[in-house]
Amino acid sequence: MLSTIPLNNIEQENTNAGISRENVDELKLNGSWENKNRSITAAAVTGLIGIGAIYFNVQSILMIAFVFIYKIIFGIHLPSGFAERMNAIAVELKTPTLAALVISQYVFMLLPALWIVKKWHTSQIKKYVRIRLSSIKEIILAVLITVTLLPLSYYLSYLLMKIFPIPESFRDLSSQLFTPHNGTEFIVLIFVIAVTPAICEEIFFRGYVQRTLERTIGAKSFIVTGILFGLFHMQPLGLISLSLLIFPSSAAHFTNNLIAIILLYAESKSVNTGVASDGNLPITWIIFFTLIACGLIIVYITITREEPKVLKIDTFA
Repeated sequence: MLSTIPLNNIEQENTNAGISRENVDELKLNGSWENKNRSITAAAVTGLIGIGAIYFNVQSILMIAFVFIYKIIFGIHLPSGFAERMNAIAVELKTPTLAALVISQYVFMLLPALWIVKKWHTSQIKKYVRIRLSSIKEIILAVLITVTLLPLSYYLSYLLMKIFPIPESFRDLSSQLFTPHNGTEFIVLIFVIAVTPAICEEIFFRGYVQRTLERTIGAKSFIVTGILFGLFHMQPLGLISLSLLIFPSSAAHFTNNLIAIILLYAESKSVNTGVASDGNLPITWIIFFTLIACGLIIVYITITREEPKVLKIDTFA
């Protein structure tokens, strides 16, 4: 049955109509989950846990397989000690490890997320996950907000690390693995760490999980998904900044990760940044940039706010 619902009253219709507040002409919810009138929240949680389990487990298997093959081909021998072995993997086996990361993101995160949307919810995948070209204004604002929030994010992460310290071996492993030591590595890591997550993780978390959760809990889905997104990375250093990336543009994600690569590259060239690990930013800088970020967020919300419209929903009821 085709119905028209004023967006002013749409929150009362979220559960029955199964749609969120947005500017689209029509969305056909013809997937198996929708046809059986199952819980929309359960769909988001099931997709999150299911794809997360597949992603992490297959990624581990891929890494082990790639490292094993690489060791045989190049005759690499790993030390017996745990810390030394981890460091050797990050240095000597960097290529197969990064390859496993990229393949697992595209094949075992992005593709399953798109499959779930089509199978459970709608054949209009692009419209459901809201893949669209953002305006130049949105992209610029998303980038500027990300940059100006980073001082606060790094400082809060620094405080978090003082309360919950991470083992030095783990920090060294991440640093060795994701630190570019030359121009070629820098370009490769931009693709691995900045481009790939900006596509795969954004479509999975923002496009599917947040999109589905907001149909039942509305704006709270931004906070819930942001926290889940930060925890997913299992990186206390980046938890705050990752959780704050709430804007519907991969530009913010790309910018956040690109800056992390640049800082690691600078440190590898003996440029003492110490921003993330030492928390040595002046508090006046943190306050100054945070205030700028708040102002930019207000501007972003203002220019992206839309007037209430009439939405057509095909519920197939």
